[in-house]
Amino acid sequence: MRNRFPFFKNNPEITYLDSAATSQTLDTVIEDTYNFLQNHKSNAHRSGHSMGAWVDNQYWLAKEKIGIWLGIHNPENRIIFNSGASQGLYDAIQLATRIDDFSVFIGGDFHHSLSLPFKNTNYNELKYIDVNNSGVINTYHLEELLRNDTSKNKIVAVTAVGNITGTVNDLPRIRSICERYNAITILDACQSMGKILHNYDGFDFVSWSWHKIYGPNGLGCLLIDPKWLEHDPVHPGGGSVVHVNYETQEYLSNATKFESGTPNLQAICTLPRLIDWLIENQNNITAHDKELAAFANELFDTKLFKSQTGLISLKIEKGAVEDVTMLLDANNIMSRGGNLCAEPLVKSVTNGKGLLRFSWGAYTTKQELEYAAEKLGEVHERISRFA
Repeated sequence: MRNRFPFFKNNPEITYLDSAATSQTLDTVIEDTYNFLQNHKSNAHRSGHSMGAWVDNQYWLAKEKIGIWLGIHNPENRIIFNSGASQGLYDAIQLATRIDDFSVFIGGDFHHSLSLPFKNTNYNELKYIDVNNSGVINTYHLEELLRNDTSKNKIVAVTAVGNITGTVNDLPRIRSICERYNAITILDACQSMGKILHNYDGFDFVSWSWHKIYGPNGLGCLLIDPKWLEHDPVHPGGGSVVHVNYETQEYLSNATKFESGTPNLQAICTLPRLIDWLIENQNNITAHDKELAAFANELFDTKLFKSQTGLISLKIEKGAVEDVTMLLDANNIMSRGGNLCAEPLVKSVTNGKGLLRFSWGAYTTKQELEYAAEKLGEVHERISRFA
């Protein structure tokens, strides 16, 4: 699969191990971006000419393909395009909190984008669900929290895969518990999409970004339960309405009502062929991911948790994590270090020192992980001489 990513041919000296932040780009995405800008750049939904009709067709084809990929019926009523997972989570939280007397429960492995939007709702009494010793959400604690809560409404916001843990949360169990207590569910699926296949039915909102799935920057999706179509848009504006007069307005009846303004069409038009590739290669991608996770677990002794997918986070025994990432970069190894957009959990397990994260994609090789382990050992040895 590696030969489908031009980055590696153009940059053979680089060992890229930061795919959990941003993946490299599939060749068809690059080709289709150029094709849109050179031959088809126009607007969707509003144009009365053939160029606009072509873009409109690609827009709806992208949603249709997402539906096939994820096993979703009527994707026109469930898929919202946006700028990325952060916007998707923000919009989901704004919709979910249009109620009175609610409590919020957030998985302790949360990314900042899953917690910060609640601060804008004037609700600051967030309750956090414990992460157990294996690095997954403690579903017994979740059930206990919901059972003992006296609020009329409950909102549960969790990740599918931890941003620093590399572990897979028990979504069927979480979904079952939330259904029992009639809780609204918000799922951050950034680290699971494109790696493992989940059944996302039964969750109110599921958010992800395409730049983590071999696709374009500046594009995400929010999957919604159709019942949320009854609500007005969070960002009303052009493209969200059927009719407007001086006193009233009539919004669209499908998910496009939540996409006011001109969406990132040059990115959307790259999705049909990207999704075809994902569907065709999903079994190989999943198997490769599991193989690399098992290999990484054997390679690295200072791992925070045993990885199950996509990434492995390491504790730094000597020096600062910023020094380690800088010295790895000197060896052309692209990694990530620090709080990894999960500061509360990271600080609680590292005494404020931060973590080093290696993450992989469908194109990553075992040899690259071995090289990173070798150079990390050299970096540790070098830092230890001066510590």
